[in-house]
Amino acid sequence: MNDFFLIAKVVSVSPKDGFIKLRMFSDHPEKLYTTNYVFIDFWGDKKKFYIEEILKRGETYLLRLKNFSTLRELNVFIGREVFLKESDLIPLPGNSFYIHDLIGCKVFCSEKFLGIVKDVLSTPANDVLELIDQNNTIKLLPFVLKFFDEINPEQKIIFVKEDSGICDDED
Repeated sequence: MNDFFLIAKVVSVSPKDGFIKLRMFSDHPEKLYTTNYVFIDFWGDKKKFYIEEILKRGETYLLRLKNFSTLRELNVFIGREVFLKESDLIPLPGNSFYIHDLIGCKVFCSEKFLGIVKDVLSTPANDVLELIDQNNTIKLLPFVLKFFDEINPEQKIIFVKEDSGICDDED
């Protein structure tokens, strides 16, 4: 089982103060404050790096990694993905889900199979489930809690409410 979870990507560096700048993929970036290290991917191999300092400037997160400070040292991180281990993820409040928990869930409306969650897309209004059905057709489903009867990531199953209006489009 893959116990690494993507949380960010390094988009630039600040050699003046030794930070790497992150583009966060998480709705809960505060989980960076609960760990002393991150894993950064180098050609499929996750390497552990210790965090010296974390700064938040607006919506941007900056990390200073121990023993990395020069432009040459920091440039190797640009474009790399940043991961945490599952044990380092913070527990989410009720009716909140990690994307990796939803991927692979089978989605039904009553008895009708709508598809399997392939991805979760973030939009300004709400998240959207990207489903792939039995014909390999991509469907988009707004991930608004009031549209669902049950979301059970442990059993990898999601039930859409029949009166949500979503099922009306499915024939």
